Order: sequence, then structure tokens, then C-alpha cells
Amino acid sequence: MVFMGSKDRLSKEICPIIQKYIDETDAKVYIEPFVGGANVIDKIKCIKRIGIDINLPLITLLKYVQNHPDISIAPEDVSFEHYADVRSNQNTGKYSPEYVALIGYCASYGGRYFDGGYGRDARGDRGIYKERLRNLKEQAPKLDGIKFYNHDYKDLTDIKNAVIYCDPPYRGVKRYSKQQIDYEEFYDWCRKYSENNIVIVSEFEMPDDFECIWEKPRKILQKSDRITGITKVEHLFVLKNK
Repeated sequence: MVFMGSKDRLSKEICPIIQKYIDETDAKVYIEPFVGGANVIDKIKCIKRIGIDINLPLITLLKYVQNHPDISIAPEDVSFEHYADVRSNQNTGKYSPEYVALIGYCASYGGRYFDGGYGRDARGDRGIYKERLRNLKEQAPKLDGIKFYNHDYKDLTDIKNAVIYCDPPYRGVKRYSKQQIDYEEFYDWCRKYSENNIVIVSEFEMPDDFECIWEKPRKILQKSDRITGITKVEHLFVLKNK
């Protein structure tokens, strides 16, 4: 599913690295505390897969799609007027939570959940909803068996012998208001849980006691013109001496 900061395009390179850690450590549990659009976890093989995110609409939609892979509530297309109406009534009860989430993520630019405005193609004359819906239907079977929870990453406790992949909001890059995190606190959390687990972090930069195990430049689009962006180097980090 398209989501701000999605790793879908990088998953072919990231997933084999994560999978190798799972296979080599014989880990029975794989956890993503920032599961986002589930574009990495849906490709990972592990006995138990857990996807967690603080965004309730996101988890609501993922659970719905998981249980209703045909996504029967989805309209054939979404006009700007309907998009605006759903956005205006997202908390009034006019539409179901899963419907609001569907429109918010699939019809918004960059998967920003109403924050980025109505999504159009590069020419600006066609909505992107149909393409997003088609992709979500293709992803639906891959969500089978994943346990999704609406929690903050800090709610995780007593984790041992797991592989944990963290894809937090990039530090210094536009993010959702609910994704505001204390990065120093997050770094300490990674250090703590690296003691008994493999913790892998996607970020542009991490403190010096973390080492890079993979990197690749990528363009980050932050504006609705789908052109303006910045080039950053995506990294995977683990705590040194793990």
C-alpha cells in the first residue's frame, strides 16, 4: 500500500537482508513497530509476523483488507468532490472508519492520509485512486497471517530472540503529527532491544554506535507537484558488535 516513506521500491533489496538475519538466527518472531503500508512485512517469511503502528486509521484499513481482500466497500473511482466530503466528515460517523481510511490513503497524494491533498497523476488531470486500489487488492493476499496492532513502538515489552525492523519517520523530513517521536529516546530503545534481538533500522543517519550494513540514494518527494524533492541516502543500520 502506498504510504508516506514507503519501502515498496526498495523492498527487493531490503527484504533479503532482513530475511538472512531471520534465517541465520532461526528467529520465530518478526516485528515491525512502524509497519506503515506493510510493504516489507508482506514479503518476509517467519513463523510469527507482527505489524504495529501508532496510526489507527492505517491499522483499521490493513485489518479490513486482510479480512476482505476483495475490498468490497471501495468505489470504482473517487472524485475530488467525494474526497473532500470524506475528508470533511472523517470524524462525524457519516462514513465507516475503514472507508475513511481507504479514501484517505488511496486517494491522497503520497499516501499522506488527507494531509497531502487529492492525489493526481504527474499531468494533474487524472486521479491516482484506481491505481492505488488495484495495488492494494494485489497486496491483500500477502497480508494473510500477519498480526496487526495499533500501538506505539514503546508499548513493546519483553521481546527476546526476534528480528525487529524499524522504519521510523525520517528525522528532519515532513511527517504526520501522530508520528512525532523523541529520536534520542528511540535510539535508546534500539540499544536496549538489541541486547536480546536483532534490531535493524532504516534511516538516513544514526548515532555513531550504529553501523551501516546497506545504503542506496533515493529521491524523497515532499510536495504535491510530484517533482520537487531532495536526494537522500537510505541506510540500514544495526548496533555495532551485534
